[in-house]
Amino acid sequence: MQLWKPAGWMFFVLVMAQAAMAQQLSLKGLPGELTWRNTPVASYIEDGDKLSISSGKKTDWFVDPFDGTVAKTAPILWFIPAGDYVLSTKAEVEFHTKWDAGALMLWGDDHHWAKLSFEMSPEGQPTMVTVVTRGVSDDCNSIPISGNAVYLQIAKSGIAYVFYASTNGRDWKILRTFSMDTRSPLSVGFESQSPAGEGSKAVFSEINYAAKKIANVYSGK
Repeated sequence: MQLWKPAGWMFFVLVMAQAAMAQQLSLKGLPGELTWRNTPVASYIEDGDKLSISSGKKTDWFVDPFDGTVAKTAPILWFIPAGDYVLSTKAEVEFHTKWDAGALMLWGDDHHWAKLSFEMSPEGQPTMVTVVTRGVSDDCNSIPISGNAVYLQIAKSGIAYVFYASTNGRDWKILRTFSMDTRSPLSVGFESQSPAGEGSKAVFSEINYAAKKIANVYSGK
């Protein structure tokens, strides 16, 4: 009997995925255990504080408000924080196709989540996008960004959340404020997606986490 053997490219994908899952999942300064929701094509953690996530083709998180179609395939590496916090990171994305993105994401369940996304617009412009999903997704395109890198920040205060963006990691612009009142704490983590393409890679560095209530919502500090 001849045993099935995967083709070369498939074997490589399987090995990379298994390596990602087997890797010790910890990032400096982040509390709790890091867990994957959806397996990435590849990932690595460099020097304990730089995370790379490669997503496969047709990967996304979105609940279509027109027909209710649920996309829930993009990989997220997340943890469950306790209480209020401020989380920031520099996100660099290898853009190839519209909607390729790297994001910070809050997740409760498939119909209750939000993402602060740095993604390629249909016009080919890197853009900040926020999506808040309470049953269906409320998608809002925000400011354009020059280049393939930007700083992202989430601040949690009670059941309220604030999404920020910055081009230098110091001067923060509020993109969205909202509440997400769920029965269980929302996980927070790092996402890579490629809804219309063959895959993308997002690299998250300069990751900072503080278990505190943000001092000034308007300045982001």
